[in-house]
Amino acid sequence: MKKICLVLLIIFSFSKVKAQDSLKWSTKNRNLSIQLLFPDWKSKALILSFDDGRVEDRKLVALLNEYNLKGTFHLNSGRLSTPGTVNHDELKSLYGGHELSLHGYNHQGMTHLSNIDYIYEIGEDRRTLEQISGQLIRGLAYPFGSYNVDAIPTMRDLGIEYARTVADTYAFDVPKNFLVWHPSIHMFGKAGYMGNLPEDDKKEYERFDALTESFFETENLALYYVWGHSWEYTDKWDRVSRFFEKVSGKKNIFYTTHIDLVDYLNAYKRMIISVDKTQFFNPNSTTLYIKVTDYTDLNNPKSQKILIPAGSSAKIDR
Repeated sequence: MKKICLVLLIIFSFSKVKAQDSLKWSTKNRNLSIQLLFPDWKSKALILSFDDGRVEDRKLVALLNEYNLKGTFHLNSGRLSTPGTVNHDELKSLYGGHELSLHGYNHQGMTHLSNIDYIYEIGEDRRTLEQISGQLIRGLAYPFGSYNVDAIPTMRDLGIEYARTVADTYAFDVPKNFLVWHPSIHMFGKAGYMGNLPEDDKKEYERFDALTESFFETENLALYYVWGHSWEYTDKWDRVSRFFEKVSGKKNIFYTTHIDLVDYLNAYKRMIISVDKTQFFNPNSTTLYIKVTDYTDLNNPKSQKILIPAGSSAKIDR
């Protein structure tokens, strides 16, 4: 009986080895990593985001158009057509080609609002802006940057898919939570205020320029999210123009609005991947761009770029 068991054990062991040998890889000798890339294989993305809908937006939009850049404009529809703000009837023509987003109907801080206030400030703002502009509005910039995480379910129910704070990160991270989305930097916002010393303004401009250079130089996937207000640029338009010129026309930058990036990142999250990370299915209506890197040999990692058209599958060689 012992001999029979021994023979069976040898046969089983031999079969197992042969089965493993028949595969060209195993989890022990393959270390695959999947990385998101932005459309057209780009490793960087730029978002330009501006609040309040003041008349200075007219000059700002003209500059964006001059440099072929995209902007997202967060408006308070309850304040439009009042002194110092853009008019209802110019929304379609002024912001054509750019994204419109909410900023609260009356620009109320949202930290301590009741649910009914949220429904009004967001719901009425969305209804009004959609009616005036003809755009489908799906985003928000928190007025004063104030928000309440307990109200996020209400915001989702009102159709809000992203919401920006004013907590600068001075980094280029892709957001994990679209409804608490921290930007990279406030463009020139802390420079030029009454009481600032000249050296304070100089440090602020230097900090902005240094972060912009870091964005250009990084080899990692990077999202540069710049925000501000057009009314802050009264004596800074030359700096705004120089910045726009500097960041425009780069082959490795994906110029995007908030909602276009949200749609793309959500599509990436919905991608279906096999357990061995060699098969991919894209169930979305947008093409996805990814990079798969094999780190089995850490001294010589091998990468492969993969394009997965909408509704299609892709497979890498084993």
